[in-house]
Amino acid sequence: MRVMRVLTRPNLGGPTRQAVALWHAHEALGVATLLVTGQVDRSEAELSPAAAGVPAVGLDEALAAGVQARGFVPLPALRRGFSPFGDRAASRDLARLLRTFRPDVVHTHTSKAGWLGRRAAFRAGAPLVAHTFHGHVLQDYFGRLSSWALARIEAALAARTDLLFAVSPSCAAELAAAGVAPAERFTVVPPAVAVERGLGRAAAREALGFLPQERRCVCIGRLVPIKRVQDFVAMVAAGPEWRGDVYGDGPERGRLEALAAAASGRVRLCGARADVGRWLAAYDVLVLPSVREGCPLVAVEAFAADLPVVGYDVPGVRDVLVAGGGELVPPGAGPAGLLAAARRLLAEPELAAAHADAGRAALGRFAPAAVARQLLDAYRDARG
Repeated sequence: MRVMRVLTRPNLGGPTRQAVALWHAHEALGVATLLVTGQVDRSEAELSPAAAGVPAVGLDEALAAGVQARGFVPLPALRRGFSPFGDRAASRDLARLLRTFRPDVVHTHTSKAGWLGRRAAFRAGAPLVAHTFHGHVLQDYFGRLSSWALARIEAALAARTDLLFAVSPSCAAELAAAGVAPAERFTVVPPAVAVERGLGRAAAREALGFLPQERRCVCIGRLVPIKRVQDFVAMVAAGPEWRGDVYGDGPERGRLEALAAAASGRVRLCGARADVGRWLAAYDVLVLPSVREGCPLVAVEAFAADLPVVGYDVPGVRDVLVAGGGELVPPGAGPAGLLAAARRLLAEPELAAAHADAGRAALGRFAPAAVARQLLDAYRDARG
């Protein structure tokens, strides 16, 4: 089987990491995958698939290889936002790859790649077209009119798409409520998370220079409004016993630096790091203050590191913490609620241990090999 997987941009976010993990897992199952990605924004850190072990292949090289093409093909014209000339060029390159690689399945990820990739696949008569929603931008990103228009675009594409996947039950329910497709058309497939073997707690704390008794919490994500990192900063500012580290970058960095400066030097903005999972055991609590998530991969990495998790009781965060263990806080409780939950985990070691046990038990459902087999079965069933 040949799969052409299309992703808008290879940033440090979850969709890139999942696509890379699936590339390796499907290769192990004998599935040939061509991973096509666009270009990251200037404000984003890049996770090059080539750096993660996926062979880089130029467009001309991939076209010449035809059905034998393997690896990662960058298309500079494919990027976020509306660009008449860029979108036309990206669509043309996708059509050329479809003609030469002749995939059995075209599987798109994220909004822009989903729009351009599926349209190209429909025009090329691809045997099977699939799309994964890793979240959505139909709420909390744009105004009502723009959100309505985007929902109508997604609904039109969904009507012609053979397989629709969502990374969590909440994500599927919200898409159905927005009218993208009936609820029964969505299949929930958890994200593929390749968990890196990290350092143990003592070694990780020593490597990061933490003092033996200091309390450290961590927040990881792109610095954009929907991640609500300011609530994490406010939580640390209100808890004098805590120090907090933020890993990530994005347009909110300047604002967050100003807020962090008011927290008596107890909050650090550490920038984006691809290997942050390696150090998670050094921390006492992972905090997820987002408005919503598709399915936060960092929570799965925390499970692997036996790191307790605290997050708001919102779509995506709720799904992963109910499945794997963690403290859910009503959004209305705000930073004070996050702080109270973090303090409760430290005061009740047996509660933290129970969450850690649940997290370890949940890891198998996110294993790349398991997710790759689940997708492969869905492809085969849909093709008959």
